[in-house]
Amino acid sequence: MDYRPDRSFVNELKRTDKRLGCRFNGQFFVVTYQRPQGDSVPIMSIRGEDGRFRQPDNRDVIKLKESDLAREDYREKFLRRSKMSEAIRDEKIKRMKRKEYFRDVTKDNKIQLRNAFGKAANIGKSNSTFRRIESKPKGKVF
Repeated sequence: MDYRPDRSFVNELKRTDKRLGCRFNGQFFVVTYQRPQGDSVPIMSIRGEDGRFRQPDNRDVIKLKESDLAREDYREKFLRRSKMSEAIRDEKIKRMKRKEYFRDVTKDNKIQLRNAFGKAANIGKSNSTFRRIESKPKGKVF
């Protein structure tokens, strides 16, 4: 069988870009793009909700226009990229804060952790690493 796409659909495709075309591959319609050299390449298949055959219509042209990044305004592109870089920067700051928090917690609790590990391993007294000051001085006091 030879199915042809609707003429108004093909005209709208050509108005969008002259290098776009539409053909039937035996099961469904395929929108193609004609490269400057070589054969045309398929860029989108047109199927119904259930994955079966359907005629192409205006929905497909709108979808093609939305996916075309070259048609995007430079201001919109700049805003989109700045939002993406801001999100990456925020994630990096969160990661760094998390890392600093864990470092600070382990740094502050080093002695308590050593004591807890000593008790758990039953190694005896796990004294502080700091020098102890005796309460009673040894020897004669003047």
